[in-house]
Formats: sequence, structure tokens, C-alpha cells
Amino acid sequence: MAKIIKLSATRIDAFLKCKLKYWFNYVDHLPRVPSPAFKLGTAAHESLEFAGQIWKEKGKFTKTDKKKIIDKYIEISVREGIEEMGIHKEGIRLVTQRINDFDHGKIIALEKTFGYNDAKSKDITTDEGVPLIGAIDKALEVDEDTLLIVDYKTSKTAPTIHQLKDDRQLSIYNLAAHKLWPGYKRIILSLDMLRSDILYTYRTDEERKEFSKYLKVVYDQMVSLKKKDAKAHLNIFCPWCDYREYCDEYKKACKKSDYKFLKTAELDNEHLVKEWNDIRSVKKIIELRERELSMTIMDKIRDAYETLTTDSEEIYIRQNSRLSYNKETVKEFTSYEEFVPLVNLNKKAVENYIKDNPAVKDKIEATARVNYTAPFLATKKIKGK
Repeated sequence: MAKIIKLSATRIDAFLKCKLKYWFNYVDHLPRVPSPAFKLGTAAHESLEFAGQIWKEKGKFTKTDKKKIIDKYIEISVREGIEEMGIHKEGIRLVTQRINDFDHGKIIALEKTFGYNDAKSKDITTDEGVPLIGAIDKALEVDEDTLLIVDYKTSKTAPTIHQLKDDRQLSIYNLAAHKLWPGYKRIILSLDMLRSDILYTYRTDEERKEFSKYLKVVYDQMVSLKKKDAKAHLNIFCPWCDYREYCDEYKKACKKSDYKFLKTAELDNEHLVKEWNDIRSVKKIIELRERELSMTIMDKIRDAYETLTTDSEEIYIRQNSRLSYNKETVKEFTSYEEFVPLVNLNKKAVENYIKDNPAVKDKIEATARVNYTAPFLATKKIKGK
């Protein structure tokens, strides 16, 4: 008997990007570590669902309602373990921005699930018999013939027009919406890019049918996938993979040093593009691995309040300092002609001016500020080692 699985955009993406990642996640069910971006998305989604419930009931937000929504975001942010205050505050900004611009139609449903095993969730199957699973963030009635499907996104980059038209998640929502709310003649799809704008698109009847057939092909291959065929596929997304610590190919890429650089002029198009892709993948893996190791070392040093040592070297946290001068103060004690070459407050130029004009030295230096770069790791040899 064939395995019964339910397709979601996330499941399809994992299957297409890397069969091994798909196997780790959906077959072996290995534990994963959510990324800060994932945690931010969860906090924003849940707090905006809470906002939608208030709007659905009242049709507006009072000042008290807005405070409750932000308090809800803060509660979820702490629950999800968002450590970086910059990310936490960014979430507050995104939620605040959206609740200040919330009215886009009559709310029909919030966080409408389909395919889940509960009483509130309806089973959705394509015409080809492929079961689907997902949750629509918000469904709005624009008019009696038109439904608007909204999917919240906290991504920093927005898709192009072509990417929006081919977005698999929106295409799945389009299929589900036609079965959940069959009374509407038109269904508009949108990505609410919380960091920027709301993007709109649609699917024709023909596009919906073609996508449904495509899902059948993906589904059949998923069902027939065997462990021996679940091969790792190195790509530029590997450094962000939640399962990279389980992946032997990723570990090899991190340790690889015996690179063979062939003469590019002797490579045909096939091998030229292949090596280019290979290098891009490994480069990103190495960069992110170095950053991950650096963060771990910094945490160890901060927790222990002392440098980290090996048999031969000592590693410590270092910061560079930069002295910056107050523009208004410098302007006050210079003529217009003298100030113009200093306008970008080049440290060396200001110091040369002070040297030539010692009478204003104390006044200018009194408002100077020392700024520090982001901390970085430095090493020094241990004597006698």
C-alpha cells in the first residue's frame, strides 16, 4: 500500500532542493533548530492573526486594541526565544505598520487550515487525487464575486513579477480556495510583504489545471522515494539548512581543501557552469560555517569572561575604535572656506586642522566621540609554544 502524504509548498521545496534534507525532515523526523527568521515569522503571523480576530469582531482597532496586539507579539517573541533585540524590535515595527493599514475588505477567515486532522480543518484533494495541507493566513471578501487570499511574509527580499506568478504556495492556496469557497467567481492572491508592499497576482483556470497536474508528478515521486535515492545536493542554501549537522556532504564541504582549479579556457559550457555552481555553493557554506564557529567561540569567551586557548594560540575578542568629531562644533570654529574640505569630517583632515589651529583644539576634541566596530576574533601565539 502506497504511503499517504499531503503536499505543502514547504514540503515540495525541500523535496526539489535536496532529497536528503527532505528525508531527514519528513521521513526520519530529525530534530531541527528554528532560525531567527523562522521565529520572527511565527511571532508576526500569530500576532496578526490575533489582530484579525479583533478586526473581524469590531471592524476597527482602538488604541487599547493596538497595545494588546503588540503585547501579544512580545509574548510570542519571548515564547519563541527570539534572542536578538534587533530582530525582536523589527517584529514590533512590522506588526505596528500592518495594524495601522489593515482594512482591505471583509474578513472571511483567519489562519484557515486545510488537510489537518482536526474538526476545523477540511480535507482538500486535487482532481488528480493529491491531498494538500496548509494554512491560509487571511481570506477577505473584496465584493460578492471576488475573494482575496493573503499570505504574510517577513522576508527582506520581494519576488519579481514572474516569481510571484509561479509561487508554489500561492498556487496551492489558489487550488484550496476554489474548493473552500466555491461561490466566488474571482480569486486574487497576494503576498503581504510586511517589510514593504502588498503584491498581487492571480491564476487562470488553465494555469490552475496545469499546476494540479504538476503536483501529481511531484506527489508520485515523493511516494516512491527510497532511502538509497535520498542524495544530498549541495547548493547555496546549505548554510541555512536545519539539518546540515546530519549531512555528510555538508561536513565534507566544510573540511575540503584540495580544490583543483582547472584552466577556465579549457572548460566547455557544461563544466564551466558546473564548477561555477560548485564554487558558489562551497563558498557560501565555508563563509557561514566560519561565522557560526566565530559566534560559538565569542559566546564561550563571554560566558567564561576569559580568552579561549589551545595548545599553541590564544583567541580573544577585539574591537577597533574610531574617533568621530561633532560636525556642528567643527563648523562653529572654522570659516566656510576651511570647513568645506572637512565636511565629511575625515579624521585625518580634522586632526591636521587642529594641529595648525591649536587655539580650538580643546573645544573640538571635547565633542569628539569614539565609536567601535563590531567585535571580531583575533589570535596571538602563546610564547614558548
